[in-house]
Amino acid sequence: MYTLLTQTKRGIEFISRQLALMGGFIMILLALMTVISIIGRSLFGITVEGDYELVEMGLAISIFLFLTECQIKKGHVIVDFFTINLAKRKIYFLDSLGNLIFTIIAATLTWQMYLGGLDYHEYMEQSMILELQVWVAYIPAVFCLALLTLCCFIDTLLGFREYLRS
Repeated sequence: MYTLLTQTKRGIEFISRQLALMGGFIMILLALMTVISIIGRSLFGITVEGDYELVEMGLAISIFLFLTECQIKKGHVIVDFFTINLAKRKIYFLDSLGNLIFTIIAATLTWQMYLGGLDYHEYMEQSMILELQVWVAYIPAVFCLALLTLCCFIDTLLGFREYLRS
């Protein structure tokens, strides 16, 4: 069981790294588009049409692309003021409990984003200027949240394993 979990975790690490790189690439493209739009507006009186919509949707997607990598790197904010002097065993337990709570939250977010995407698809919600289908942005968001849920669940199991072994 442990081998299966660690192999799955390695696969998730590879996928999350690629997703994070893609998120960074999207942010770079959005920054370039914003600079072009600002220069065009300032010097030539023209702009990139729908730049606000593209930035809004692109940044939202990028944030979801970074979530799993942040979990893997333990980059989420942790307040360890009260636990700094605790024994390793208690810290393992608290970390595992935190991962369990985060698993539940990530699973709930995944489900709610899925339902929200279905609603946007059903009502064919579009952006105002470019008339982009809003539900399309929910696809990577739901995928990334599902991957985050799986990662948190594996971290929970591995953490409780360390707790029991210590």
